Amino acid sequence: MIVAERLSLLLAELLREDPRRVLVGEDVRDGGMVGLSRAALVEPALAARLVATPLIPSAQVAHAAGLAMAGRRPILIVASATALLDGYVALRELARVRGCAGGERSGAVVILAPVGPGFGLGGDGAESPEAVIAALVGLRVLCVGDAEEAAAYVRGAASFDAGEGPTVVLLPRSLLLAECAEDRALGRPLGAARVVREGAEATVFAWGGALAPALAAIEASGREVALVDVGGLAPIDEAAVVAAAGRSGKVVIAHPGGAGPLAAEIAAMVADQAILHLDAPVLRVSGREGPLTYPDEAAALPSVESIAAALARVILY
Repeated sequence: MIVAERLSLLLAELLREDPRRVLVGEDVRDGGMVGLSRAALVEPALAARLVATPLIPSAQVAHAAGLAMAGRRPILIVASATALLDGYVALRELARVRGCAGGERSGAVVILAPVGPGFGLGGDGAESPEAVIAALVGLRVLCVGDAEEAAAYVRGAASFDAGEGPTVVLLPRSLLLAECAEDRALGRPLGAARVVREGAEATVFAWGGALAPALAAIEASGREVALVDVGGLAPIDEAAVVAAAGRSGKVVIAHPGGAGPLAAEIAAMVADQAILHLDAPVLRVSGREGPLTYPDEAAALPSVESIAAALARVILY
C-alpha cells in the first residue's frame, strides 16, 4: 500500500473518532487529487462531512478557519503547498486568530499540503515554499520525512496537543507515492527532530524530499556521518539541532528548493549556540533554482553528488 492510500484510511478513521472533524477541499467529494478522501467517500455517514470548496485557496483557508471558530475540527486538503501562497492573507489571519483573541477563539485547523517533486508536474509543482509558510507567526509547520511516519504526523496534528492553533503538514510528493509496509509511531513529540543515523565525523540536517539523497550521499561516502530529520520547520527543534551539531562539529544542511531562510536559520542556530564546537564552515546544499521544466523537476532536490561534495569539504577541512 502506498502512503496516499494509508492516509486515506487514516482520515476516514479520524472522522469516525470525532464527529467535529470535517474534510475540506476543492475536490474532496470526488476522492481528492491524490485520493486522500476516497475511503471516507464510500461511507455515507462520513461522506456527509466532506465539504467541497471553490478552487480559491484564500476561500478554502477562510472557510476552514470559520468552521474551527464554530467548534469544528476541519482538515483542509489543498492541491499543493504553493496554493497556500495564493491564500497567504487568509493563512496569516488563521495563524493569528487564536493569539489575537487571547485564546478565546479556536484556530484548530490541520492543512495537508503536497510539496516538491514527485508527480512530474515540474515548474510550480516542484517548488518548496515551506520557508514562506513557516514565517507566519502562530502557524505550526511540519514536514514528513519518512513514509512510515506520515500517518503519525497527520494523527498527531489532528490531536492539537500543543493547543488549538493551526498546523500545516507538508507531504512530499515523492513520499505520497512510496510503498509503506507499516505505520510507525513517532516515539517523540510531534515536530521534534529525529536522528536517522548516528555518526561522529559530520552531521547532515535535512527534511522532506531531501532526506533520501542525503542518506544516499552518506552511504556512498563510507564515512561515519550522522543524519538528522529536522521534521518541525516552525518551530524548529533548536535544542536537538544544536546538540547534534556540537557532537560532530561539522555541519551540512541539505534542503529542497533553492537557497532559503530555513537553512539559514538552522545555520544561525548552530553558529550562535555551537560555535565553540565547530571545526569547519556550515555548508548549505539546495536544489536548483527554478522555475523548472517538467523533465527537470527532480533538480528541485539537492543531488547526491552535491551533498557528497559538501560532506567531503567539511570532513577534510
